[in-house]
Amino acid sequence: MYDADKDNANVITNKELLFLVGIFIFILVQLYPKNILQNIIEDDHSDYALTMVYLEDLLKHHPNDEMLNLVYLEKKMEVRDVNVSIPLARKLMHSKKEFIRDKATVLAFNAEMIKYFQTKDKREKRRLYRHLRRLFSIIFTKKLYDSDIKQWYANATFVQNDWARYYFLKRLIQKEPTNVKWLRNAYFLALKFGKKEDAKHYLNALLVYDTKDPLQWTMAKYYALLRYHKYDEAQRVLEHNANRSLQIKKRLASFYLMRSLYMKASQTYLELSREVHTPKERDLYVKKAIQALQSGNLLKEASSLAHEYEMEYIGNRDMRNFILKVYLAAGRLDWADSYAKKILRYDYRGLK
Repeated sequence: MYDADKDNANVITNKELLFLVGIFIFILVQLYPKNILQNIIEDDHSDYALTMVYLEDLLKHHPNDEMLNLVYLEKKMEVRDVNVSIPLARKLMHSKKEFIRDKATVLAFNAEMIKYFQTKDKREKRRLYRHLRRLFSIIFTKKLYDSDIKQWYANATFVQNDWARYYFLKRLIQKEPTNVKWLRNAYFLALKFGKKEDAKHYLNALLVYDTKDPLQWTMAKYYALLRYHKYDEAQRVLEHNANRSLQIKKRLASFYLMRSLYMKASQTYLELSREVHTPKERDLYVKKAIQALQSGNLLKEASSLAHEYEMEYIGNRDMRNFILKVYLAAGRLDWADSYAKKILRYDYRGLK
């Protein structure tokens, strides 16, 4: 058995332990040069609690040492202690040393980002957001950001700095040239900033890599070409993709009309009439095919096309009246008279 009195003699109380630690730190501070202690403190692998004990004791002896305060700030940010970090960072942002100011600016931004998402007060959130935008602008202008480009792109998106977003997106795409999300965002920003060659590059990449919705980028390319008044190229894009989508074929027919290509417009509408799924849609595109010819004053051709459909539509009141008007507009009174008699006979048989 152990001797109880002997055990009690070997027990060190908490007060005695703290006293011994205090003496050790005092001796350490007195004997070690400050720069050696600072190196120990800055070591990422050092024990956090022990580091903070060293650091706080050093700051008692050197409260105005900005490097020590900066290290203290970095250590506080490691544990997301924004209540200490934010005021200290703001204080260090007024340092006469540019290096201190720059580091403090980035740390202030990170601390206030944490604070923004922690707070629930709407007014305080608005105030923090305005300050975050100012801090980010300084960081971006002075190129204080680190190599975590994805995070800085997210930060730029959060503070709504589109120019910074575009800059970081370009760097992201250099690393991931097939990333559809990056390419899509870069394309729209390139358009916004009038970067024609960049927009063209990103659009061509999207046509290759965005396999889920390639037609979207076909139309985007078409509209981009229109924007730059490249009508022949825009027409070729629609013609090349017309058989892939009814929407593109409809756009092509309208585009032909815009360019006064009336015969081509009429032919395209006729193709649409054969490809749609309902009688109502078919009637619409047959009508549009005839009207396209009329738009170009091709009245003879319009009446000839209408003549091909007169028996198909003899039972359709709206379409047969339309065909009669086409005949009259083209001066084909003989066809109008003949068709009117056919309609009377058809209606008469229906009444029997």
